[in-house]
Amino acid sequence: MRKTILGSNVLSWGLHVVFALLALVPVLLALVYSADYDIFYVPFASWFVFGLSALILILDGLALCLRVRLHKASQLHAHLTQDPIRDEIPVIYGHKFLDMAEFLPIIQSLFGRLPDVRSIQLEPLPGGYGGSQTVLVKLQQKSDASMLPRSFVVKLGDRREMAGERDKFQRHVRWRLTRAATLLGYAEWEGWAGTAYEFVGIDPDYEIQSFYQFYRGHAAVEVSALVDETYARLDQAWYRRGKTHPMELYCEYSLLRKKQQSIVEHIGELVDEDDPYRRNFTVIEEKLQPHLKPRFCSEMDVPWHDPVAFLRTWPRSNRVVPIHRSTVHGDLNSRNVLVEIGAGGQKFTWFIDFSHTGNGLSQARTEERLREGIPVDGETGHTLRDFCRLEADVKFILTRLWDEGDLNLAVAFERELLKQGVTMKDWQAVSLHAEALRDRRFRKAWQVVRTIRSYAANYLGNTDDWRPYCLSLLHATLPIVYYHPDQFERTACERQQKRYALISAGMLCDLL
Repeated sequence: MRKTILGSNVLSWGLHVVFALLALVPVLLALVYSADYDIFYVPFASWFVFGLSALILILDGLALCLRVRLHKASQLHAHLTQDPIRDEIPVIYGHKFLDMAEFLPIIQSLFGRLPDVRSIQLEPLPGGYGGSQTVLVKLQQKSDASMLPRSFVVKLGDRREMAGERDKFQRHVRWRLTRAATLLGYAEWEGWAGTAYEFVGIDPDYEIQSFYQFYRGHAAVEVSALVDETYARLDQAWYRRGKTHPMELYCEYSLLRKKQQSIVEHIGELVDEDDPYRRNFTVIEEKLQPHLKPRFCSEMDVPWHDPVAFLRTWPRSNRVVPIHRSTVHGDLNSRNVLVEIGAGGQKFTWFIDFSHTGNGLSQARTEERLREGIPVDGETGHTLRDFCRLEADVKFILTRLWDEGDLNLAVAFERELLKQGVTMKDWQAVSLHAEALRDRRFRKAWQVVRTIRSYAANYLGNTDDWRPYCLSLLHATLPIVYYHPDQFERTACERQQKRYALISAGMLCDLL
């Protein structure tokens, strides 16, 4: 049979060659004898022969092209016959929770080829602040229709950012962060990509919550215990391996100045149109008035230096101070810390989103600084970044403010926090001139922030100078003003909590 097929192929190719040669003969003869006569003055019959030759060549070429296509089709058919398509593609439930249609094929690509999977169940998780989306994935088995005792968290977002996160996971997380999530897979679709992390759980009857969700539903003592475990694990993996170096403090956080335009624009949305404070948005530097406060900051004696003026006159001469540097998570907000809760109540923390892990900057920002000639360490960052990032979330995202009365309480609360420094007293030992700590929202925030700062105190560099903490906290606070409304409980909460962040930033600028 093989000889017959082989012979047929040889005969077919031979016929193609013969027809091509026959069609070329008149053309070749005309070219050979073109010197004996003018090629354009030949009998009509000769032109007819030329045309017929051209037609034969075209038909021969089309036949050859068709033959190649048929050959490829037969190869594909043979491949599909040997490796048939599975008769059942897993159904995806909960796809309505996906922000973009492009995320659906990414989910299918990540989990569609796992063995014994009947369906894929998606559940929304509170996402991060950079436009990405995070979902919890559960898989149903074909054999008994039960859920597989495996949990996955998938982060979906921009392809370049996700590729950078995958690389940073391999470099900083996989071999260092004990019992870290396993990188199950990575998939791309057009300009988007997804990274799937698998969690080796403590209990098959688990429940996964973000720190954001856990904070809402648990008492301060439980949240503080979660903070303890969070920083104990990160200390063991990264922080204790770091060292204290003299560094240019404002160079470390120069990215904040690059965000100036966006920050100022969004501050403008929080301020009344006729508020004199708006002058600092447009006047030249020589006419800036750092003492100007927005009208909604009703307390006249609040320590204040306008953050807009601070950004516009970013210190030209850097302050060299000792700061502790280590591998940092870089974006340790309340959505990127997950807690797994077992049926017996036992808890275990996990971390996701490693796009800023290492030095605290994304890969794109690191490359940008290198192009600009700014010194940058690609492996380590200011350790206090991770503490200030979570503190900012506790105060400005998780502590809900509904009206101006709540805002006034928050300002009194913030004043006392800044007086305390990193070594805070228990809330019962603090006497506020306002009634902030009589409100359970602020008592809870106080206890959690106190726990965060108690760990941060180990990495100050100089225990007598907490300016590095203040600048890192300012870096985490000011961008709150341009966060998406979805990050806040209600529209009213968004406005008051962003105003709280601005007033807090003004107090920090005064300290700096």
